[in-house]
Parts: sequence; C-alpha cells; structure tokens
Amino acid sequence: MDSPDSIPAPFTMYKRTVVKIGTGALSTPSGELDIHVLGEIVSQIVLLREKGMEVVLVTSGAVGAGKSMLSKREGTTAVIEKQLYAAVGQVKLMNIYSELFEKHGYMCAQVLATKEDFRDEVHYQNMKNCLNALLPDGIVPIVNENDVVATTELMFTDNDELAGLIAEQLEADVLIVLTTTNGVLDADGNTVSEVSTENAAQVLGYINEEASATGRGGMRTKFNVAKGLSEKGIRVYIADGKAKNVLADISEGRACGTCFLPR
Repeated sequence: MDSPDSIPAPFTMYKRTVVKIGTGALSTPSGELDIHVLGEIVSQIVLLREKGMEVVLVTSGAVGAGKSMLSKREGTTAVIEKQLYAAVGQVKLMNIYSELFEKHGYMCAQVLATKEDFRDEVHYQNMKNCLNALLPDGIVPIVNENDVVATTELMFTDNDELAGLIAEQLEADVLIVLTTTNGVLDADGNTVSEVSTENAAQVLGYINEEASATGRGGMRTKFNVAKGLSEKGIRVYIADGKAKNVLADISEGRACGTCFLPR
C-alpha cells in the first residue's frame, strides 16, 4: 500500500508554488523565444492563481532573447557579451510576460537576483519581504538571475539553483521544474515517476550529462536541487515544459514527470 506522501495530491492542499522554466523549454529549435509555450505557461499559472495558490515564476531566457536581437560583438569578452545580451533581452522577456499576464487581468513583477542576495542577511530579508508583499495582491513575481552584474563568483550554477533557493526562502509547498524532458529517465529511457530516500542513489546513477545545450545546468543539478528540497519537506516535480497542460495536470494530482517525495 502506498504511503500518503507517495500519492500525488491535488494542489488544493498547497498554498505556495514556485515554477521554474528553463531556456530549452521556452525556446524554439532555432533558439528564439517560443511565444506559444510562454502563453501556455502563463495561462496555467493564472489557473493555479484562480485556485487560490500563490505562484512565483523563476524564468530563464533573457540571454537567449538578447542574442536574437544583437549581433555578435567583436573584441568583447564572453562576460561582457553575456551582459549585453542579458541587458537587452531582459526587457524583451519581461515585456512578453507582462503582455501575456495582462490579457488575463494579472500583473507581474520583475525580481532580479545574484548569489550575493542570498549570502547577505539584509539583502536576503529585503528580497523575502518584497516577494511576500507581492504575492497576496495577486501579482506574479518573475525572478531571474541578474546576469548584467553577475560575475563568475556571483553566478548561480543555473536557475535551478536559484529556484531551489527561492522555494526554500519562501517556504513553498511545491517546486515545479519545467525542462525539455519528462523528468528523470532510467536506463531504458522511461520516466522515473517517483524519487524517495529508498531509490535516490539508484536514480542518480541514471544521470550522465552535466549540462544542457542551451543553459548552464543539466539533469544532475536538477536532481541535486530537488533531492535537497525534498529532504526539507518541499515536494518537487521535474516535467516537460512543452507538454500540454503540464502545470494543470500536476495541480490536479495526475502523474506527470518525476516527483521527488518530501521527507
């Protein structure tokens, strides 16, 4: 018999959800922003909001958006080039999100962060206070790494790490990581439906790659973030961001992607 924690639960029992979408999930094969996917994700976040849940969105895509708008700059370092892409692309990305949420009668707010914001107690508390103030008013906070000022020592491993820190900071009930695969795949290419303390080591052995083609992270980082949060009582899902109704399916308790069971 399944334990209560192993049974997928409708999100009506949860109050606060963090959704993270990666670069691959929100991009077309050519690297452009996939407006259709963004529109679907926004519509589903609105659905969660209308069910009474508070939702924070952690998004990638600013650098990719900037690359589609600027030509490669000769004579600039890789760090400066990335800063240029991020500075221009962040505006485009947020404009798209703002227009999509506005169609549903919702507002969104931009929150940019670096690792320093989680190391400094004052920064940490100010950020937490801001997010907590935004959520009850029906505003959807959209969090991204501040690539414009982040240098190597201030960079997150990727936005999976950032999403995990936000989920822990806000004491979220659930983190949903949307990527390009339907969760963690086993040796035969099938989705591992659940990860618990009993099978975590075995599932980790299925993961070989270190980084994705479009972002800095990979499934190993996602696994480590998810496992760490599950040990702190936060349920985590890793699922296909391009799958139809993925957030709605998870919110209704239907099996979807890989679920890391909270301890």
